[in-house]
Amino acid sequence: MRSVLKVVGILLAVIGLTAMAVGSFTAAFYGFVEQYAAHYDYVVGFKKPGDSCGNNNLSVSRVTGEPLGCGILGKPGKLPGFTDEQNAEVIALSKELGADGFQPGEREQVQQRVDQIVASLPPERVPQHPWFWGWKVAVAGVLGLLVVAGVVLVVVRRS
Repeated sequence: MRSVLKVVGILLAVIGLTAMAVGSFTAAFYGFVEQYAAHYDYVVGFKKPGDSCGNNNLSVSRVTGEPLGCGILGKPGKLPGFTDEQNAEVIALSKELGADGFQPGEREQVQQRVDQIVASLPPERVPQHPWFWGWKVAVAGVLGLLVVAGVVLVVVRRS
């Protein structure tokens, strides 16, 4: 009976460690991906028509400056927290500068205007992420993986 309890205990420990390892890996991966994607909140994508829009909320044509249909139902995307007028201003500037293809420095002018608007946004209109988000989730996942690795090393050395 005692050996059966020992086997059941070992089995439960292995299942628990496996679950913790999978959860920790998932948290680490998700946290890094989420943090990476946040860098694109306010970056205008300059794409060729037909390209994937990627993570950009607003993508415009490199050839004409026209917004690309990357949003819901093929509508142009919008920058988070921007009013309709601010989005229209960015699109108008993009169309004006990109009408005959963007010249060197013109893409930067569009992005600089976006950055100026972002700097003036009231805090309640800027996307807020929860406290435990992004890199913090990733660190928790990595720490979880280190705990699992430490337990496995201790068990292996005692065997």
